Amino acid sequence: MASANLDIDLLRSFAAVADSGSFTAAAELVARTQSAVSVQIKRLEEVLGHKVFERTSRSLALTLAGETLLGYARRILELNDESVRRIAEPPVAGMISLGITEYFVPTELPRILARFAAAYPGVRLEVRMGISRELRGELAAGALDAAVLRLAPRERAKAIWSEPLVWAAREGAQPARGEAVPLVLLPAPCWLREHALDSMKRLKRPWRLAFTGSSMASVQAAVNAGLGISIVPRSSVLPGMQILPRGRDYPDPGRLDVGVMRGARARKDIVDALERVIRQTLDVLAVSRAAA
Repeated sequence: MASANLDIDLLRSFAAVADSGSFTAAAELVARTQSAVSVQIKRLEEVLGHKVFERTSRSLALTLAGETLLGYARRILELNDESVRRIAEPPVAGMISLGITEYFVPTELPRILARFAAAYPGVRLEVRMGISRELRGELAAGALDAAVLRLAPRERAKAIWSEPLVWAAREGAQPARGEAVPLVLLPAPCWLREHALDSMKRLKRPWRLAFTGSSMASVQAAVNAGLGISIVPRSSVLPGMQILPRGRDYPDPGRLDVGVMRGARARKDIVDALERVIRQTLDVLAVSRAAA
């Protein structure tokens, strides 16, 4: 019996649906119409002889066959894209010293770094996490080749990621009006720390410093433990945490814009490749959130 051949375009649309969680979002990712993506998935199911998604009017989930296929589809697509890139593009190799702000989508960072390492095995990454202000200083001093950091308002045109900032607390925990607000903050100098303190001063609300963390992970842990509240990017809100409603008690803290800044000696080809991988990964996240 002859083996069926899996079409790359079908697999790409299948992976886009699985990653984004909807046909509408997947259509945007693969630059096709929603109906075209539906036809592709139907064709894939015909080739396999199995359904890959269980669909209802309200939900979309992978079937057992779909879960099995997804791992293979990712490997096939990675090999396809790598082979095209290796042949069509000049090889990218070398080393880059990269700084990454504590605020940058913590749930996606491992995936971004893994995708970059798989796509560009000839590049050696040296990564340091830190506060944006510190990373800017190291970038200017030549200690870093590039940095993923918070952008100032005048730099927003360079943003590769933007998301709202929120006041966060443990689920079910919220300071009563009139009592001192327990704040969970990163050490100075930190923009979010200054923002939280300035908000309390403007509102003339009593506050106390309940916890000073050394990293965003420690801030998340302290908030989740109920030690206090903090301003964090929405992507840093973990299960067990709640977003406090914006209003008189907790004014809108604004947005976080993140971009890739380059040092004077940065290798353009390496930083271009890194920024491309970051954008591709975050595009999936942005479309998934929009469809949710």
